[in-house]
Amino acid sequence: MPASTQAKSRAPTRSSETAQAGAGLRTFARIVDLWQLSAADAMALLGVDSRSTYYALLKRARDSREVEGLSSDQLDRLSYVLGIYEAIRTIFPHSDETRNGWISRANTDSLFAGRAPIEMMRASMIGLYQTYAHLTAARGW
Repeated sequence: MPASTQAKSRAPTRSSETAQAGAGLRTFARIVDLWQLSAADAMALLGVDSRSTYYALLKRARDSREVEGLSSDQLDRLSYVLGIYEAIRTIFPHSDETRNGWISRANTDSLFAGRAPIEMMRASMIGLYQTYAHLTAARGW
């Protein structure tokens, strides 16, 4: 088949990206509540330095289906947090208390070295990714 007639994959539209950002932020806010994180921890996970910016993002997500203005770094961070949440739900299917408290409890796994996973997650994008990768491997994906 000639290259000109082959189906070409389309990049997501800007509208699609802003809708995903809005949905991601709304879900992020629910996860932060379930995990009982402080605003400072939630801001660190999202990569936001300013409280006013953080709360403005959450307000925009609540008020509108679409949210503009998230950086690719912030979109990646949202993706990792949502992936971490889903992995924890899969690994601990029978206990809300275990699922929701896992990131705040000291962990003896060598990756965390006795620290709570949230400490690693909030420290840097690398820590967030390593936690995501660890859980993904633990759940067998």
